[in-house]
Amino acid sequence: MKKLLAHSMTGLALLAAQAAHAGDIGDSAVNGYWGGNDHGSGDVIGGSLYDIQGAHISRVGDVLTIVISTNFAGHAGASPSSAPGGIGYGDVFLAQKWNPFGTDVHHAKDNAANGTLWEYGFSLDNRFSNTGGTFKLYELNGTTNAQNIKNTESYMSCRNGVDCTYREGQATGVKTASSTVRNTGLVGTWKVLADQSLTFSINVAKSDLAQYSTMALHWGETCQNDVIEGMTSLSREVPLPGSLPLLALGLGAMAVIRRKQQAQQ
Repeated sequence: MKKLLAHSMTGLALLAAQAAHAGDIGDSAVNGYWGGNDHGSGDVIGGSLYDIQGAHISRVGDVLTIVISTNFAGHAGASPSSAPGGIGYGDVFLAQKWNPFGTDVHHAKDNAANGTLWEYGFSLDNRFSNTGGTFKLYELNGTTNAQNIKNTESYMSCRNGVDCTYREGQATGVKTASSTVRNTGLVGTWKVLADQSLTFSINVAKSDLAQYSTMALHWGETCQNDVIEGMTSLSREVPLPGSLPLLALGLGAMAVIRRKQQAQQ
């Protein structure tokens, strides 16, 4: 019984060390981020296919997981006349602080040139895969986003406002060849749940992301017809699956030992 108690307490200690820190970023059309150059369309350009509902960010120990809820999941390659290969998944951009341009609730004039300076980027191996794959974590060290990032225009070939409409000027891809961008050597995985979500996961133990108490995020399709951007706190701890049963087991073992000791007195 004492061994059982010891194992239970050890498990609880490990769970405490691996505490889950989590937060959410919403993308409501009513009070969420739109970003600049919406061309009068508001939150979403081009219909519900491009709609993003929100993002959930969690860090369990050193493993960072980001789940982006979007109708576009599973639809990379859409609108092939708009860009080579069609519309794909953009890279994910992260920073410790969020500094969007403008004070309006939608930040309707914010873009990569005047908004948050992004510090890290997930560069996808294949942005047209509808099953997922791997990505590399890059550190973005330039003093401007222009040094570190490719904007929407780098991925679109149609004439904006003539043949098509997209949200230009938004952070879309990591400029991996730039001298201000450093490959951290860390590799993560991403997967697609069709019509529902994209999930990105990576061990960030060797990067500053492991220490961030707040995290800002930017993501959109390569056309950026909808963009999710905002910041959440990672200071909120949430129970890990299995932690409550283990706690109950430990407390139960303690109670049994206490009763045995009282019976022997």
